[in-house]
Amino acid sequence: MTDDVKSRANNKQESNGKPTAKLKSKNTSSAKMKKKLEALEAEKNALNDRFLRKVAEFDNYKKRTETEYSQLIKNASADLIIDLLPVLDNLERSLASVADKDKADNFEHFHEGVELIYKDVSKVLKKRGVKPIEAVGQTFDPERHEALMQVTSDQPSDTIIEEHLKGYEMHDKVLRHSQVLVSK
Repeated sequence: MTDDVKSRANNKQESNGKPTAKLKSKNTSSAKMKKKLEALEAEKNALNDRFLRKVAEFDNYKKRTETEYSQLIKNASADLIIDLLPVLDNLERSLASVADKDKADNFEHFHEGVELIYKDVSKVLKKRGVKPIEAVGQTFDPERHEALMQVTSDQPSDTIIEEHLKGYEMHDKVLRHSQVLVSK
C-alpha cells in the first residue's frame, strides 16, 4: 500500500477501531438530512392534501353557483308569468265577450277588453323596466332606430317622420329598434 492510502485508512479509524470524528459527523449529518427529507415529504403531502381540498372546494363552489344561477333564472321567469296571468284572464274575457252572439254591443266589449289587455301588458313591462323608445319627431339614432326608408319632407334632415314598428329598451339597453321613416 502506498503511504497516502495508509494515512487515509489510519485517519478513518482510531487506534481502538472506532470511527473517527469525521465519520461521526457524517453519520449525524446523514441523520439530519434524513429527518429534513422526512419533514419536507410530510410538508409536501400536507400541501398536496390542501391543494386537493381547494380544488374540490372550488368545484363545489362552481356547481353551487351554477345551480343558484339556474334557480334565479327560473324564479325570474316565474315572476314574469305571474305578472302576465291577469293579462291572460282579460284576454279570455275579451274573447268570451265576442263569442256571445246575443250581445248587441259585442264589438264595444271586445274593444274595451283589448284596451284593458294593452294597459295590463304595458304595466307589466313598465314594472320590469321596459319602456318604448321615443321616435317620431326625434333625430335618427342608429343605436335606437332602424331606418326603413328616407323620404323627402319639410322636416329637418335625419328627423323621424313616421314609426312603423315601436322599439323598446330596458334599463338603457335596446331590446328592439324602432323601425322608422327618416326625412332627407
